[in-house]
Amino acid sequence: MSMNLRCTVCHKPYVGPQNHFVCTHCGASVESPVDLRRDPEGLRRVIREGSADGIWGYRDFFCVAPDAEPVTMGEGNTPLLRAKRLAERYGMTELYLKNETLNPSGTYKDRFATVAMTLAREDGIRQVAIGSAGNAAAAVAAYAAKAGMECYIMLPPGAVKERAWQNMAYGGHFIYGMGGVNDCVQMAEDGEKIFGWKNMCTTMMNNPLACDGYKTIAYEIARSMRFEAPDYVVCPVGGGIIVSKIYKGYEEMLELGLIDRLPKMIAVQAAGCAPLVKAYDEGKTATEKWENGDTIAFAIFDPVTFEGVTALHTVRSSGGRAVAVTDDELLAAMRECARLEAVLPEPASAATVAAAAKLHAEGYIKPEDRVVCVLTGSGLRDLKLYAKENDDTPQVRPGDMDSLRRAVEHYRKQGD
Repeated sequence: MSMNLRCTVCHKPYVGPQNHFVCTHCGASVESPVDLRRDPEGLRRVIREGSADGIWGYRDFFCVAPDAEPVTMGEGNTPLLRAKRLAERYGMTELYLKNETLNPSGTYKDRFATVAMTLAREDGIRQVAIGSAGNAAAAVAAYAAKAGMECYIMLPPGAVKERAWQNMAYGGHFIYGMGGVNDCVQMAEDGEKIFGWKNMCTTMMNNPLACDGYKTIAYEIARSMRFEAPDYVVCPVGGGIIVSKIYKGYEEMLELGLIDRLPKMIAVQAAGCAPLVKAYDEGKTATEKWENGDTIAFAIFDPVTFEGVTALHTVRSSGGRAVAVTDDELLAAMRECARLEAVLPEPASAATVAAAAKLHAEGYIKPEDRVVCVLTGSGLRDLKLYAKENDDTPQVRPGDMDSLRRAVEHYRKQGD
C-alpha cells in the first residue's frame, strides 16, 4: 500500500491505522494523490485518448503496481446520454444521464471492485467480506467470483431480496445482519481479525486506494462532453464518496489543463434519511447519525455518512448544494426516466433526476445550464416499483378482435 496518504480536506499526511483511514486532525477521508507533475503530457494523453479497456486504460491514475494483472470484466465506458425528452418534460435544455447501470453487476461500484480485487489479489488475499445495502455487495461478490475468492456478504433485513439473490448467484455467502447498514459494515470490519478476510467496504475509510476507480466517471464524462465541464453534476449520496471522487477527477483534469473550470457538485439524499443535507443546511462540517430513517431508496439508506466531512467540503468548495427529495418525487422521476429515455434507474439513482427537476423548478438550476445526473445503479432489481397501483391490464380471447380492439382503445384513452 502506498504510504503517500494525505487528508482530502486539510491535506496533512496521514499517520494512523491501516484498516480504518480517517484524518486524525479534521475527521475527513484520506487519499493517495497522483503526482500530476511527473508526466503531465503523458497523463493528458491518457485522458484525451480514453480507454478501450474499461477503466484500466486510466491505471496511471491508480495506486496499483504496473505489472499487476487487473481483475476486470470490462467495467467503465458507460454512455453519457442526452436526455432530450426528459429535459423537455422538466423545462430544461441540456440534461444528461451518465448511465452506470450498464456496468457488469449493474452499478458504479464495479469501478471500485475491480481495483480493490486487483490490489487484494496482489496482496495474496483469498477471502473478502462486505457489509452493504446491496449495490456494493453485488459488485464485490461479482469480482470476488472473477478472482476466485471466497466472499461473505452481510445485508440488513430491509434489503431488497433481489439484491441478495444476485449476490448468492455469484457464489457469495449471504448473511442477514440484524440492524442497519452501518452495523453490517462494522461487522465486516470487526471480522478481519477473527476470520482473516479482507474488509471490502467501498469507502475511503476502509479502502482509500481502490476508491480511485470512481474518478474515471469524471474522465469519461469529460471526454463525452469534449472537455467542456457541465454546470452541475448531480450525485446520489449514501456513504458520500461518489460526489467527492468525481470532483477529484475534475480537479485533476483542471490541473492538467484539460478543462478550464470545475462543475458545481449537487449531493442528493432521500428526505427520509438525509444526514448530509441536514449538516449542510445547518452549516456544519460533519454529519451526525440519522435516527429512525425510512425510504425506498435503499442504496442510499445510510444513517451514517462515512465520508461526510469530505463530501460536505466538496459540495461547498465547488459552489454546489445538498438537497433532499421525497420518495414520491424520486419514484416519479424513476418512472419518467424509464418512460421517456428507456433507462431503468433504481430509486437512489432516480433521486438525481428528481433533484435536478426540483432545483430547476426552484430557479437554482437555469434552463440553459448543462446538468449531468449520475445514475449509479440498475432498477432491474426494483421492477415492482415501476408498476402502477391498481393497474387494470386488459385481456383478450384467442381470435376475438373485438376484445383486442377494446384493449387497444384502453391504452389509447390513457394516451389522451
